[in-house]
Amino acid sequence: MEKHQIRVIVLWVVCLIGMILHFNYHVSKIFYGINVVRPGATGEISAMAHVMKSVYYHLPMIFIVAQLYFTAAWFRLTMFGISIIYSFSHVLHVVDEVTKPVLDWSQIPLLSLVLIFSLLLNWSSWMYYRAAVPAKRTTAQLA
Repeated sequence: MEKHQIRVIVLWVVCLIGMILHFNYHVSKIFYGINVVRPGATGEISAMAHVMKSVYYHLPMIFIVAQLYFTAAWFRLTMFGISIIYSFSHVLHVVDEVTKPVLDWSQIPLLSLVLIFSLLLNWSSWMYYRAAVPAKRTTAQLA
């Protein structure tokens, strides 16, 4: 396994753990007597909640395993693109958290770290892709 592949896998794992902790931090408020029920909740989990779980929990697990078995340049480029989308969603997540009327001081550092890790994932995914693409020779090198 090459170093960029290992970095990509580890960063996906760290981001996945960060999102699991994010949910855990919300639920842990129960221990302090804080009501964690969403306003207007009906007791049914929305379809969007299921989609978000798939996006932030299930897909990263698939990406981690796929990184172990697929190494073609097109796959690496695709995963780089997905990592960009993932980072953009984390930017929106951090912005949403810091613009709430009541700041959650456990979530802001965690989500900021996950954003940083996702940006490192972008860079590492790009480097992993570049390692699969042969360097183009310039005309100076050909002479």
